[in-house]
Amino acid sequence: MSSTAELRTERLLLRRWRDEDDAPMTAINRDPEVTRYLNRPVTEVALASFLPMFVEHWDRHGFGPFAVESREADSAGALLGFAGVAYPAYLPALAERPEIGWRLARGVWGRGLATEAALAARDHAFATLGLSELIAIVHPENARSQAVARKLGMEVERQVANPVLGRPVDVWALTAPAAA
Repeated sequence: MSSTAELRTERLLLRRWRDEDDAPMTAINRDPEVTRYLNRPVTEVALASFLPMFVEHWDRHGFGPFAVESREADSAGALLGFAGVAYPAYLPALAERPEIGWRLARGVWGRGLATEAALAARDHAFATLGLSELIAIVHPENARSQAVARKLGMEVERQVANPVLGRPVDVWALTAPAAA
């Protein structure tokens, strides 16, 4: 499985994580609106392990969630959040299926940036990583993430129990396009 260290879109740079990403990503993860529908609680331990967890996933699998950085003139270089693929070890029923995820700072919501980043990550997962499917684990009340999942071409496959939340969550799925 071959990967790449960065992807570029019209407005974004998706890249590997750097130590200096920790503080801005922690700030994003402290925003209660951003974390409202997460699949696990945001604790101080979770905040401290967030960046190391992503770096470890990259080291172990050769891919992982990318840091999403702005390429726009007025905010170039600013960390906006993350988008990419990882195995969801936090949910054992799905831990072997690659999950595409995204999370951006609230200040950039509503501009299509999550979709732009997720589309680049999806295309990379299929074309470069050679993955045969992707899932997204979405809280049933998270209309914004449902909209992104639809724009990726995903559909709800089923619900699974999330024991951490004590409720079912939706599993969205997408199969890789057939080779031309």
